[in-house]
Amino acid sequence: MKTESLSRSIPWSRLPAELAWHILPPLAYLLLMLRWFPHWNAFWIYSDEGYNVMKALLVSRGYALYSQIWSDQPPLFTHLLAALYRVNGPTMFASRLLVLLFSCLLIWAAVQYLRLAWGDAAALAGALLVVLLPFFPSLSASALVGQPSLALAVVSLLALASWHRGGSRLYLILSAAALGMSLLFKLFTIFLVPIFAAGLLAGEFFPLGVQRDLVSRIRPLLLWALVLVIFTLVLGFAMTGLDGVAQLIQPHVAASQADFSSGTQNYPIAFYLRDSWSILLLAGVGAVYTVVQRRWLMFYSLAWMSAAGLILFNLRPVWFHHQMLVTIPAALLAGGAVAETGRLLLQTLRAPAGMGAKWIWLASGLAAITLVLATRPMKAIDQFQLPESAPGEVRAPFEERVMRKINQYADQTAWMVTDLPMFAFRAGILVPPELAVISGKRFAAGELSEQEIIDIVEQYQPEQVLVGRFDLPLLEQHLAGSYLPILEREGELRLYVRADLLR
Repeated sequence: MKTESLSRSIPWSRLPAELAWHILPPLAYLLLMLRWFPHWNAFWIYSDEGYNVMKALLVSRGYALYSQIWSDQPPLFTHLLAALYRVNGPTMFASRLLVLLFSCLLIWAAVQYLRLAWGDAAALAGALLVVLLPFFPSLSASALVGQPSLALAVVSLLALASWHRGGSRLYLILSAAALGMSLLFKLFTIFLVPIFAAGLLAGEFFPLGVQRDLVSRIRPLLLWALVLVIFTLVLGFAMTGLDGVAQLIQPHVAASQADFSSGTQNYPIAFYLRDSWSILLLAGVGAVYTVVQRRWLMFYSLAWMSAAGLILFNLRPVWFHHQMLVTIPAALLAGGAVAETGRLLLQTLRAPAGMGAKWIWLASGLAAITLVLATRPMKAIDQFQLPESAPGEVRAPFEERVMRKINQYADQTAWMVTDLPMFAFRAGILVPPELAVISGKRFAAGELSEQEIIDIVEQYQPEQVLVGRFDLPLLEQHLAGSYLPILEREGELRLYVRADLLR
C-alpha cells in the first residue's frame, strides 16, 4: 500500500537539514563511542568475541569455514572479518570498530524509518531510546554477529517502508537483499520474513476501491521473495556448502532440546527484559497510537516486537543478546509515543479546555516517559564506566599475566588448544580449526566431547593448552606427563606447555 508519493527531489533550501538528519545521528553515536566507551582495549567485552575473531583469523590464513573450521553461525561476518584482517591485520580494535559501524547503520536506518512512519520528533526520540536500551552500547562495539544482523534487518524495514511510501521497485530489491544479508550474519532474524511478506500482501490487497488483477497485486511480493531467495539460499549455499548447512541447523535444534541444568542459558526471556520494562511500557503506549491512528508503516514494528516476544517466550535456550529482537522495535514504537505525548502536551498548553478524554493519553505518555527517564539514562551511563570482573571470568591483571606466559613460548608455538580462543588470537597463535568453537551449546548439543578434544590434541600436538571456561578433567588427565602446567589459578584457568619446550 503506497500511502503517498515520495518527493522526486529535495528543494535546495531543505538540503542542509536533510543531510543533517542522515549524517548527524550515526556520526554522533560513532563519536560518542570512540571518545567515551571505555572498553576498546578490554581483553574481552564478551567472551564469545574470541570465537568470532579466531574463526576469522583461520579463514584469513586459508582454512575453509565449515569443512575445516567448525561453526554454527552463518558465514558473512567471519568472511568480512577475515577480509579486514588481510588488509589491516588481525586486531581487536578493527574487529570492534567494524561492528560499531554496523550499529551506526542501525541508528541511521531507525531514524529514517521513523521519519517516514511518524515524523522527525519520533525519529529523534527513537534514536535516543535505542541508545538507552540495556546492553546496546556494549553490544554495538563487541565482535559479535548480532548487531550487524539487526542493523541490516532495520535497513530492510526502511527500504520496505520507502517502497510503501511511493518509492521504486529498487526499494523492494534493497529490502530483500538487506534482509538476506541479515540472515547471512545471523539466522535469528528469519521470523521477519513472513512479517515483511504479509505486509507486502496487505499493502496490495487492502486498499479499497482499487481494481487490479491478482498478478499485479502479488508482483511486489514475488520480486521481493526472489531477491531474498537469491541472497539467502543461492549466495548462502555458495558460501557454506552442505557441511555448513548441517552445522547451521543441527546444533541449534539439538541445543533447543538439551537440558541446561544451570547457567544463564536456563533463564527465560523475561529475565533478560527486566531492565527494559519502562521502555516496553512506553512502547505499549506507542502501539496503541499506532493502531488508533492507523499508522500502517508502524505495524511492521508492532508485529516485529510481538512476534519476537512470543517466539522467545517459548524458546530455550535464550541468551541475553536475544532481547534486542524485542527491544529494538520497542524503542521505535516508544519513539512514536514520545512524539505524540509531546504533541498532546503542546496542545494542552495552547488550549487545555479542548482536551477532553485526551488527558488520559497525555497522562499515560508522561508517566511512561518519566519512568524511562528515571530508570534508563543512569543505567546506560554505567556502560561507559570501567566494569568489575564478571562472575566466572578471569580478572584483567591475571589475563595480562597469562598473556605474558603464552607470549614467552609464542615463537615456538604453532597450535594452541583452548576453550578461551581470545588468548590465542591476541598471541597470534592458531587454534585447530575443529576446535575454533568450544562452547556450552556445542557440548549440550552433543556436537563435541572431551574424547574428541583429546583426539585432536593427539593429531595436532599443540605446543600450548589453555583450559579455563569449562571443566575438562579427562583432557587434563591426558595432558599429564607430556605437558607441564606453568600457570594455574584454582577454579579459573590453567596453562600447559608441551614438556619438550621446557627443556
